Amino acid sequence: MLRIPRGTPLSRAVEAGAHALREGNTAGIDTAYLTAVGLAAAAGADAAAGSADAREADLWVLLTADHLAALRQVGALSRGLQHAERYLAQASATGVDPRQLLLERAQLRAATGDLRGAGADAAAVRAAGLRTPLSVAARGRLRRMEALAAADAGDRATAIHLLDEAERDLRAAGDPTFSIIEQDRMLLAVRAGVETEIAGVLAAPRPNTVAGQFQLALALRRQLHYEAAAQVMLALVRNPDLDEALRLPVYVELTTLLLAMRRDRDALALRPRLDEAATRWPDPAEATRWIARAYATVPEDLDRTGSTAGPTTGPRAGTVVAFDRAVRHVQALIADGLLDEAQTALNRLQAGGIGGAGGIDGIGAETLRAAADRDLALWHLTTGELHLARCRQNRQPRHAHAAVAEFERAVRHARRPGLAGIRARALRLLGEARHRLTEYDQAVRCWAEAHDIEEQIAGRQISDAVRVGMLQSVADEHDERIRLAAERAVPRGGPGEQGDERGAAAVASLVVAMEAARGAALLGRILPAEEGRLRQLPAPDDDASAWEWIRATANHLPRDQAVWLMHATPFRLHHAVLGRRQLYHVGVDCRRDELTEAVDELTGCWSGEVLESPVGRDMFDAATARIAGLIGLADVLWRLPPRVRRLTLVAGDVLADIPFAALPTAAGSVSGGFRAGGHRAVDTHPDPALPLGLRIALSDLPCLSARRPLARRSLAVRGERDLLVSPPAEGLTPARGRHSSVLDGAAATPDRLRATLGQRRHRLVRLDCHGEYGPRDAWLQLAPAGPAGRLSPENLQAMDLSGCGTLVLGACESGMATRVGRDERTGFVRAGLHAGAAAVVAARWVAADPVAAVLLDRFCHHLRHLPRDLALRQAQREIHAGVPTDAGAGTVRREGGEVAAPGHPARWACWTLFGDAGWQTTAGPVRRRIRRATSGTDGSDRKERR
Repeated sequence: MLRIPRGTPLSRAVEAGAHALREGNTAGIDTAYLTAVGLAAAAGADAAAGSADAREADLWVLLTADHLAALRQVGALSRGLQHAERYLAQASATGVDPRQLLLERAQLRAATGDLRGAGADAAAVRAAGLRTPLSVAARGRLRRMEALAAADAGDRATAIHLLDEAERDLRAAGDPTFSIIEQDRMLLAVRAGVETEIAGVLAAPRPNTVAGQFQLALALRRQLHYEAAAQVMLALVRNPDLDEALRLPVYVELTTLLLAMRRDRDALALRPRLDEAATRWPDPAEATRWIARAYATVPEDLDRTGSTAGPTTGPRAGTVVAFDRAVRHVQALIADGLLDEAQTALNRLQAGGIGGAGGIDGIGAETLRAAADRDLALWHLTTGELHLARCRQNRQPRHAHAAVAEFERAVRHARRPGLAGIRARALRLLGEARHRLTEYDQAVRCWAEAHDIEEQIAGRQISDAVRVGMLQSVADEHDERIRLAAERAVPRGGPGEQGDERGAAAVASLVVAMEAARGAALLGRILPAEEGRLRQLPAPDDDASAWEWIRATANHLPRDQAVWLMHATPFRLHHAVLGRRQLYHVGVDCRRDELTEAVDELTGCWSGEVLESPVGRDMFDAATARIAGLIGLADVLWRLPPRVRRLTLVAGDVLADIPFAALPTAAGSVSGGFRAGGHRAVDTHPDPALPLGLRIALSDLPCLSARRPLARRSLAVRGERDLLVSPPAEGLTPARGRHSSVLDGAAATPDRLRATLGQRRHRLVRLDCHGEYGPRDAWLQLAPAGPAGRLSPENLQAMDLSGCGTLVLGACESGMATRVGRDERTGFVRAGLHAGAAAVVAARWVAADPVAAVLLDRFCHHLRHLPRDLALRQAQREIHAGVPTDAGAGTVRREGGEVAAPGHPARWACWTLFGDAGWQTTAGPVRRRIRRATSGTDGSDRKERR
């Protein structure tokens, strides 16, 4: 140890540096130590000239090392690395022993997360080959750096041994920094997923150091609390005092957490900041590679085709060991189709071995056991992925069997809570392998278990937005079955386009898979008497039986009608359209979470206050245009044959919330077009962005299997005897025209309605009243005013509507519904169908009363000569175009003046037909033709077919 005489300029500079360190004053440290180092350099030069003791040359090394250590202690890592480069260059030029400086740079690099660089510096110290041995304390610090480098390389057993030796050296030297070894052990244990150590980190007070906050974020991640971990990283990002050398590790960690939360758009938005931070990192080239790994790495739950398998336990930025990197390299080769190269890399990885406890005891042994479980789970998962990729390529069952065995092993090794993401992915891929072996029930169980795990992981997040977003981005068993069916189907087209009979037949199986996803929770509630005949669906991939099922369904459709099924998987939207002698599939890239966001924007415009303003209606238009683009509406419509002018929609989940009638269509996007008749035609000059509901008559079904039972029900209750229910309601425009029966005023009570419906004499029932809709409280206000006159969905469902063909719910929001499970919804519409009605007309949002009154009057009028869907479309056309109605039908006015923009889709597209789209009238063709001639109907509806 060299002594510095007191009172000298050098001693004063050293004392000033020590004082600045105690104060945490970075600038003071730099000023003092640069002065001291300068003085020591001058003394060293004199020593080299022979004018002083040669030991003075060592003083420069000690002071430079102290300078770097002081900067590291106050967190000024960038400044410390800059000085280290300069000092090492000076040491090389003067022949000074560089080992102390290399050690200090190694510790600075380790503090920034550059463990490879730290390992390289440690190796350089070993390779220096100088005769003077390192001090015991320096040897302890060297072994610690070697331990961290070994852990980064995946050699955890060596890392634990070296940490033990480093602790002994530091204790022997009386170095107080030996306590950091315990923190290193804890970090290794947390990284490996040792539950007791993770719990200890989470139970400790909130750390105030960057290293402590990184460890806290890692512990939260291992507990699958991704959002909480991201909040820790966000706090660091917002810290203006965060050292520039730490910004890159923080941004990389935050990016990885955002990807784990399925917020990849937010992760991509961080890329410019990552690139900027990389330019300021000590090793820009390695920083670039680090960033590339962060974005290109295949997480444990997300393969590169976009198929999801649940939230990831994926790599921690800066702590991804070599085994993890090797596994992900193999996964990338598999994703790129380089299967032979992947096999070679996997063989090398296996030859390296996966270590066990190796005689280590205590927390080290538990760390190795936990790490071995994770490594084994990843290895078997990756091996299974390779076998499954070969099965996808050549469809040989032996590869599927091998994949099943590997995935089952991965599931067994991934039982620790922190490995839930690996377990979910293994179960999901196990389901696919079993599906390819035609073990369909086992496949569904695997997919369902994987989705349950993903729901549990999503439940650990803080905010509803993140939880919902994560669930939107993971597939359930129906999504998986549809994805596999779509792989076999003809891409973006039907048999007529591709000429591939096998692919065309697979489209039929895809339709069956889409149908299986619909109505599973509510079919019994809608049609309880016919439940046993509804779900007789062909087995998955049974193309012949699927064709027969499709043919039996399509042959009962009118020639001018088709069925349009839709299903949104996490990253792709599938459309299937079937009719007489037609079947085609369209798949479009569409993120389910983005579609949900767009639908939420649209539903935010549904309040009466918003729609009354031009700005609100512009927002409505923008939202519908965005949705039309996302779902690929134009791709579907241009394939429709010219004869098709009626579409029955079968859609669930977020798609069920879309008012398809309001979606804009480009001119010429629908093949059929419109023809003007002898009367004033509504669409003589169609708007280039005419809404879909004015081009094609639409109706909704909960599932395709409900169509024929509802059609049979409708056939039995055709007729024109109607019932108008009109309780006292301030501000409602009264219905016009003659009615067979009327319950009005005080007589329009729930009991009177129940009794009247029980007579089964009325085929058309219209309820004109106020209503209220809420997720837990919905009702229609009959007489008397107040709770006694409220009709709930449950009350309506208990009534007898088996004599009713068409139920018209004139209350606003009567078409709103509450979700049952993940997909199906219940409300007044479902209650009406359950009670026996063949069809229900209801509004999705608040409709301006005068518009609603005229539209429903016109709809009931057109039912006398048109099927239900065409009657609703005709009424909506008339409202849209402002066509004068026949005498006494009413005008779109209200007290205080006309309704603003009555023809805007927001005014009329809320009205939707649910259920059977066929005839309500019993009139024959001649009587219908006479009625149509006097109705003012658009001539395009002349050729209606039975």
